[in-house]
Amino acid sequence: MTVMLYQSAVYKINTHKEVATRVCFEEYECKLLPKEIPVRDLAKLFSKMQKVCFKDHNLGNANTKRLIDLFSADTEKTFIVGLSLGFLPNAKNYMDFADAGAATVQKSRLEMLPYQQPWINEVCRAKMRDGSNKSPVFIVMNMIEKYITHYLMKTSKRIDGMYLYVEKKPEHGDPAFLINYYKKYGFVEMEREDDEYFYMKKKLN
Repeated sequence: MTVMLYQSAVYKINTHKEVATRVCFEEYECKLLPKEIPVRDLAKLFSKMQKVCFKDHNLGNANTKRLIDLFSADTEKTFIVGLSLGFLPNAKNYMDFADAGAATVQKSRLEMLPYQQPWINEVCRAKMRDGSNKSPVFIVMNMIEKYITHYLMKTSKRIDGMYLYVEKKPEHGDPAFLINYYKKYGFVEMEREDDEYFYMKKKLN
């Protein structure tokens, strides 16, 4: 059986330079990932993944354009993304992944919290080929948590955890399944909800 090699890192987005810079963690290999990725290329990478996990066919490059806007926003900005890409031995560059996990993180109050907090979005698993039973999303969530505790919480005492929300009526997927899925990562449902979303939080120290 072919062994898939995973390369994993958090990318910190610089909206002014329109690049994302790699942040590695000692637990995970990252040397095959570029030290910097232009925001446009990062959007192309995500849209390629989302063709699989969100069934988004990126007609007219609409999803790529949406992601460029998401990564370039100055308000409630997406400031990091987590990536874990699985490669087969014949892969030539980082776009040749055979398996992938990813998520974005934005700072927002969502008009419901007293201070901005990190919100996880765009959680995606794109398995292109068989070869591994482990999910790279676990690696992505772990790296995001480490980034928040090692970097954000060291500079801001107001950051108290990581947050996400689940659509009540998504185009794809089942909300109950997703809520139970995120509970495996330590998230719990918040008392607050509205007509569109369930909200979840993982408290961090």
